[in-house]
Amino acid sequence: MPPGEGMTKAISEKVQIETEFGPLWSGGDSVSIGDRIYTMIEMKRALDLEAADVVGIDLHALPEGLFAFRFYDGDDRRIVVFMLDSELNIVRELRAHIAEWLEEEYYKSGIEAFLADRIVGMLHRKVKGEGG
Repeated sequence: MPPGEGMTKAISEKVQIETEFGPLWSGGDSVSIGDRIYTMIEMKRALDLEAADVVGIDLHALPEGLFAFRFYDGDDRRIVVFMLDSELNIVRELRAHIAEWLEEEYYKSGIEAFLADRIVGMLHRKVKGEGG
């Protein structure tokens, strides 16, 4: 098979995340899995993501009993999407650097780039059109 045959055209991780799950913060703050409702705090706890640099963004119910948990991982400064099954097994993972959303603001943010709550606040204001 020739190189690249059968491969889809590459798109940015940001575009892929927003195409599949909508703009950041477009999901809910809880999701029903079976007979249980998980809030973002409970989801972080269930996935052992309780570090201060992990900031929940939203949760999405998906077809076929799957759901998505979207969050900011301050350790590598990326927006992460975990697609999970009803037993909280990760079936797919997507990651995109926060600079894909913040663009030049990220590079001008200085130390705030390393403070998860601050950089997520900056991202939230930009996504919601509230200025920097």
